[in-house]
Parts: sequence; structure tokens; C-alpha cells
Amino acid sequence: MRVVVTLARLIAATTPVLIGCAYALGMGVRGPLWGPGAVVGVVFPAVGAFLLAHRPRLWAAWLLWGGGTVIACYEVLRQIAHWAYACGHVEAAATIGWVCSWLGQFGMYQLLGVLFLYPDGHLPSPRWRPLLVAAAWLPVLPAVYVAVAPGPVGPGSAPNPFAWQALQPLHGIAHPLRHLGWLIPMACGVVALTLRYRRGTQDIRRQILWAAYPGSLLVATELLRADVPVLRAFQAVVLLALPVAIAVGLMRYRLRDIDLIINRTLVYGLLVAAIGALYFGLTGVSELLGASGAGSPGFAGLVGAFAAGALFHPLRGRLQRGVDRLLRVERNPYLLADRLSRTVQEAPGPSEALSTAVATVRETLRVPGAAVEVAGDSSGPRVYRDGELGERPYSVPLVWQGEPVGRMLVARPDTLRHRIDARLLGTLAVHLADVAHAVRLTADLQRSRERILATREEERRRLRRDLHDGLGPTLASLAMSLDAARITLNRDPDKVEPLLADLRERLATTIGDIRDLVDGLRPPALDDLGLVAAITALAERCTGRVDVRFEGDPTGLPAAVEVAAYRIVQEALTNIQRHARAPTAQVRLRRDTDLHITVSDTGVGLPNRLRAGVGLGSMRERAAELGGSFAIRTRSSGGTVVTARLPLRSQDPQPSRATVPGAVPHETVNPS
Repeated sequence: MRVVVTLARLIAATTPVLIGCAYALGMGVRGPLWGPGAVVGVVFPAVGAFLLAHRPRLWAAWLLWGGGTVIACYEVLRQIAHWAYACGHVEAAATIGWVCSWLGQFGMYQLLGVLFLYPDGHLPSPRWRPLLVAAAWLPVLPAVYVAVAPGPVGPGSAPNPFAWQALQPLHGIAHPLRHLGWLIPMACGVVALTLRYRRGTQDIRRQILWAAYPGSLLVATELLRADVPVLRAFQAVVLLALPVAIAVGLMRYRLRDIDLIINRTLVYGLLVAAIGALYFGLTGVSELLGASGAGSPGFAGLVGAFAAGALFHPLRGRLQRGVDRLLRVERNPYLLADRLSRTVQEAPGPSEALSTAVATVRETLRVPGAAVEVAGDSSGPRVYRDGELGERPYSVPLVWQGEPVGRMLVARPDTLRHRIDARLLGTLAVHLADVAHAVRLTADLQRSRERILATREEERRRLRRDLHDGLGPTLASLAMSLDAARITLNRDPDKVEPLLADLRERLATTIGDIRDLVDGLRPPALDDLGLVAAITALAERCTGRVDVRFEGDPTGLPAAVEVAAYRIVQEALTNIQRHARAPTAQVRLRRDTDLHITVSDTGVGLPNRLRAGVGLGSMRERAAELGGSFAIRTRSSGGTVVTARLPLRSQDPQPSRATVPGAVPHETVNPS
């Protein structure tokens, strides 16, 4: 493959020299000075060789190189034919002209492959394969016909030396059929490219636009068919840009914003046409009036100039809005936010909504990539990405109700637009913050469910272990003792009394074990006495003095909150007894929208290096399970303070204003 690519690059470097020598040879004779094929023969092989140097197996590279090489041969032979005819070599000129006649039919043959296979080298679907084969052979038929058709060939209009006279009756319809041989495959290719554009992603569409923009200009120049030097020069520029645009679309389609180029071309092209039509229309009317003596041509021209100037700005605005609607470009940030909201609402879940929203942000801002980092737990943030961020992307914080929930990352645009509107970023960030918060809530809910399941399974495992290893063997032993007592009663009744006494003691122990097992599920004091009395009973068992105070109504607390509060106070009082050596302690409970717990003592305080043990971890987990908080600190006057907050959720919570879509306060965020 390397040898083949090297040979192709050598031929591409040779074609400009051959075309230049051929044109230099024909400058002294009467003939065509230049043709569009000269541009194709120079540029197309060069661009194809450049692509082959980077991607040797790229299909488009071989199409560009092969098509350009054929056209280069056509241009060189055409100039040689005119030179041979001018020098008197009529037969040689006719033979070379005959080669040019059918070789020229493959002028833009490579564009068929571009239309069907661009940009990824695959057809829109396998069903297009027969159509591609037919389209590839249709242009061959006109070339074969031209090679054997009766008629003049070459610069001297010599008769075709290889003509088949039997084809003479087809001479009248040959010209339309030759055009159909090209138009039908081209039309099918345009349909294939259009379908690929409608079904493709943003990157696919951008690649297609790179090739479609100069291609449409080339078609327009061919349809005009005006032999005007300016138009032919413009056609040469388009032919020069076409392979370059195809190469950019394949290799670096994000290098420039083709959408913006097409948008501006359409707007200002239509604007020039409209203003020109207005001005020249008024000028024509003024000439007619001047010829009839009914008006002044100079005054009408002045009116036309003023009218064109006055209509320029409003007409440009209307044309810009029309082209934006045609290309589906939205510039109003409020409409963009509405589009983002509708996209989010159609998603099946928060994660899918955020992924779709990130893709919408990227498409809206027309940047290479966008991402949203959602702040998570210790495992790190969750990243939702679309495209490539590149180096030093814009970072916009996402804030929901004053709480940071993540950040939005937007790649720096490598397009003609060198900056992104900060107001638009701020508007999008507000809506993305809602979705990011929903994703966090969903993740927290999932973690809570997993934690609840794990806790339930642990509790079941503990119950099974206690029942299997403790209560089960004990009951089995009691059953064996009863059997032994029954047998002893029949044999020696006097020895039954000690056995029954031992059995009674073991039953009492077993009953205590069962009571401890039940108390481990939920403290019975909560059901028998209530939370305040149960905590007071805990305080009375302490060696020091413990004051208990409850502010608010202690009735109607959720069962989970009662258990968590009781266990937290129990663990705090146990720590005071073991470590604080405090003569006094205080327990304060206050109820408002939450249940606030404060346990303080006058002991030695916390050590310099506090190691969180099982007790502190248990208190913190009990508060976190209910969505609350836990903290422990040293008092300035000595001792330790344990605080906890347990949320009290009503059974029918009403949604707050912040949970309603769009209720989050708007703020403008400047990209860093």
C-alpha cells in the first residue's frame, strides 16, 4: 500500500507540470485558452494525494485522486490535439480528439461516489447497493456512445474514425440521453445525501454541509451556462474550493463553522438580489418615464438609492429570521430555554433527561462538546458528556436553591464565532441545575434504598443468628431436660425436683434473652412510656445527674424519629458514662419542623485526635438515614456537645415553590 500511495502522490505532483506544459504548447496556436478542467486536474489529485498521505485507505481520497487524474489527462490531450491540428497533423489531431470526446464524459465521475458514500463511506442502507451499481454504469453509456457515434471529432471537425453508421438514427435523441445518463445518477445521489443529512447527527450534518455548500454553487454555475469571464472565473474558484471542502469535511469538519458560512451567504445573497432588484427596477422605471418626458431619471435614481438604503436594515432582519427558520437556528435565549425544557420533559427519567439536555446544549451553542458534572458522594462526580471538551473548556457552576449541585462544561468554539454569550450560558445553566438536582435526588434515593435493603438484610441476619445460635439450642436443651424429667419421674420421683428447678431457671434466662431480642428491634419503653419518659428512664440509670427537657409537643412523632432520637441519646449518655467522667449532663430536645437533639456534659471533652468509633458512626448513620445531620464538638467552657437534627416529614407533603419547574431564581453566570 505504501508503494501505491507513493506512486499516486508522484502522479499528483506531475499533473500540474503536464497541464502547464500542455497549455504552454497551445499558447501559440488558436484554441481554447483555458478550461475548468485545468483547475480540476491540478487541485483534485493534489487534495486526494494529501488525504492518502494521512489515511491511505480513505475511499474519498482515491475518488478525488482518480477523477482529477482523468480530467488532467483530458486537458493535456485537448491542448495537444489543438497544437497537432495547428501544425497540420490532421489525422493525429482527430485521433487525439476522439480520445478526448469520450474521456471528457467522465469529467465529474468521482462526484457520484461522493454523493452516495459521503461522509462515512457507507450507503444510507443496503437497499441502495443496486442503485449505486446502476448509477455507476449509467454515465459509462454516454461515453461509449460518443466513442462510436457518427459525427465530427477533434479541433478540425474530422469524421469519427471509429464511427458506427448504424447509430445514425439515434443522433437526434443522443444529446438528451447523454444528459439523462448524468442527471439520473446525480439526482439519486442527492436524494441519498439528503436522507443521510436528515437522519444524521450534528457532526454528520456538518460534514455534509461542507461538501454541499460548494457543490450547490457549482450546480448553479452549470445551470446558468453563461459564457461570461466573471462567471467562469467564479466557477474556477468553486472547483478549487470543492475538493478542499470535502477534505475538511472528512478530516477537520469543526475547523470552521460551515453553518455560519451558509447562513451569511444566503442572507446577504438574497439581500443583494432584493436591493438590486429594487434599485434597478426604479432605475428602469425612471428611464421609461424619462423617455416619455414624464419624469427625471436622475431624481428616480436618487429615490431608488434612498429606498434601498432605508429598506436595507429591516429587509436584512426579515431575511435573517427566515434563513434561521430554514436552517433551524434559534437565537432567542428564552426560546432556547423553552426548547431545553421541552426536551427534558420528554425524557423517561432524570438521567436520560440530563443526557438529552447536554446534547441539546451542545447543538444549541454549536460547540465541539459539552458536559455536566453532577456533584455526588465520595466516589466522585457523575459526568454526562456529549462530544469532546478539548482544552480549557468554559466552566459554569450549577446552583439549585443556593446549593451547588455541579457544573456545566462547554468546549471553547473552534469556529468563526470566537465567544459565547454569557447570558445564554446563564439561562441554560439555570435549567440544567434543575435537572442536575433531580439526578442527585434520584441517586440519593437509590442509595437510600440500597442502604435500607442492606440494613434490613443485616437485621434479618442478626435475628437469624440470634434465633439459630441462641434461642434455638436453648429451646432444644429445654425439651431434652423435660424428657429427662419425665423419665426420671417414672423411675425415681424424688430426683425430679432438682431437675424442674434447673429447668425453671433456664426458662427464665430464655425469657430474658427473648425480651432482649425484642428490645433490640424497638425499645419497649417508647411504647410503654413515650419518648420523653423513656429518655428520662435512661438518665436515671446514669451515675451522675442528668437533666432532661423537651420543648414542644412530644406526641405524634414518627416511629422512626422516636427510635433514632432514643438511640442517639442512649449512645451519647453511654459515652458520657464511659469516657467523659462528667458530674452533670443535660439532654435537650426541641421540636419545630425538625426534632433537634442536644446532649452536653461538663466532662473532660474530646481528645486531640478523635477516632470515630462504632458509637459515633451509629449516631451519624441514624441521623443520615432520616435525612438529618449529626455533629460533635468540644464546649468552650469544658465538656462535649452532641447535636443532631432529625427531619419531621408530614404524611402528605405539599410541593414547595422550588419544586415547581421554572421556579428556581434566574441568575446570570459568566463563563470562567
